[in-house]
Amino acid sequence: MTFNRPSIATAVLAVVAAGVVPLASASGGPGRSATTYRVAMKISTTRAVANEDTVTLTGTVSPAAPGTKVKVQVRHHGQTTWTKAGSAKVRKNSTYTFSFTPTTRQDRAYRVVKPGDARARTGTSRERTLEAIGWVWLSSLVPSRTEGVATISAMPINGESYGHTLYTGVDTTTGFVEYTLGRHAYELQATYGLSDRTEPGGRGTLAVTTDGVPSFSQTFDLGQSVLQTTNVTDAYRIRIDFAQIADTAVTEPSAGAARVLMD
Repeated sequence: MTFNRPSIATAVLAVVAAGVVPLASASGGPGRSATTYRVAMKISTTRAVANEDTVTLTGTVSPAAPGTKVKVQVRHHGQTTWTKAGSAKVRKNSTYTFSFTPTTRQDRAYRVVKPGDARARTGTSRERTLEAIGWVWLSSLVPSRTEGVATISAMPINGESYGHTLYTGVDTTTGFVEYTLGRHAYELQATYGLSDRTEPGGRGTLAVTTDGVPSFSQTFDLGQSVLQTTNVTDAYRIRIDFAQIADTAVTEPSAGAARVLMD
């Protein structure tokens, strides 16, 4: 009896028909993975003061990748590309931490990227936004209106020297300065008092008005001062008034190191 042997082509067709895939096609190739890193990320705050506050990014990486690094990227307001902000090491428990202090008042967004490797493909966290605000010297702003007020780089007030000071001179009875903040500020801060450059016996008053509403007012003798912080959140315009008290020695009412916290 004679048997016909199946040809190689016939055998392959039989394998395919049976639903069996050859081993060579079952693999994605050496070093390749079907898994993508999952990167979780939280931000410690959504608003920070430039050059003062520390912001911390924390999160986890899955699958676990202890000893590897994640990349921290930033995109500033108005930009379309991400740039490197730093990196952080993944701990044994697959968590990471990255801390920084913003140095400008630019708003920005952050994200964390875990580069791909033999374990998994590249994964990227959700982005988190940060509003950066900062202190601005009043002496650097252009007043909306002003009369009789000058600026000086250093003024002695109650034994201390203050830079960026606003004041009225000995020949000025009253003066004022106004600034339009446009609802982009949060706090006004200054040390109010009288200049140590003048003789004892003088008295002066300084007052702050926020959108026409009195916020602070105090009369000072030489050798007196107060550090005052005024809430100017949502204020459109602020005004500082300077006045010498009549029938007292001439003096210089001063707002030392006057600054405003702005976005």
